[in-house]
Amino acid sequence: MDIRTIRTFLLAAEHENYREVAERLFITQPAVTFQIRQLEKDLGGKLFMKDGRNIVLTEFGRLFYQECVEIVSQFDKSIHRMNQFKQGFHKLLRVGISPLFADTILPTIIHRYIEGNPNVEITIKIMESSEISQHIEKGIIDIGLSCLPGSSLVETIQFHEEDVSFVTRHDGYDSESGPVLDAMNLLENNLLFTDNHPVYWNSLTEQLSAKIPSLRTMQVNQSYITKRFVLEGIGVSFLPKSIITRELMEGRLLEVPIDFMTVPTASMYLVYKNKQQLDSEFASYIMNFHYS
Repeated sequence: MDIRTIRTFLLAAEHENYREVAERLFITQPAVTFQIRQLEKDLGGKLFMKDGRNIVLTEFGRLFYQECVEIVSQFDKSIHRMNQFKQGFHKLLRVGISPLFADTILPTIIHRYIEGNPNVEITIKIMESSEISQHIEKGIIDIGLSCLPGSSLVETIQFHEEDVSFVTRHDGYDSESGPVLDAMNLLENNLLFTDNHPVYWNSLTEQLSAKIPSLRTMQVNQSYITKRFVLEGIGVSFLPKSIITRELMEGRLLEVPIDFMTVPTASMYLVYKNKQQLDSEFASYIMNFHYS
């Protein structure tokens, strides 16, 4: 049994026709048939049964199909890693990061890190903060940048805490000639986008509902989408300061003071399995990044 024969079997399972497999592989149909029969002999079971002019997997074949998918996937990953090694990449760092960070700190951090570490290959997986711990536990990623602390089975370092701001689209006035913006009035007369962060919205919603019974809300679970909606003037929201810094400086968003309730803060966490698997240099870049 070799990888070529396994790939032939996978094609046969997907196309259910030996002739189509032969055409795709540029070999004869008897050659395909021979490979499948040799595979069945090695395994000691029937992989296909006839269905008119086509073939279909047996129960034994369906079980083997799932195994072959994993075998080919791991083989391709291994070949990729060996090729990367030959190209000068001697280490792989798999990073899971929440969408919030992907839109703010990720590009700068990755740029700085790869400049100083040209032999490290980095893969990035964007995932919800609630998923990061599980992926680390399973060994799918090595390190996570999360809005949530990790589970009890992983290690967590809080590396940043920042203010959460109530924001609206800029009204076009300068700070001297424009009307004073009132947070209560904005909340009473605008749609509020909620749930764009996994931590602070329970507290905010509870306080706001008590103050404004007529509050109109819409759940939008991504911060960058929320920001886009606010920029378009569709509504208002509460967002971490780091995600709106540029828009505030460019005069596209306004930060509105709010004094009738307690606005919580947002934190960032570095999540990893153990110190042996923690890339200390990458962690240092994260810990020392300027987040304002």
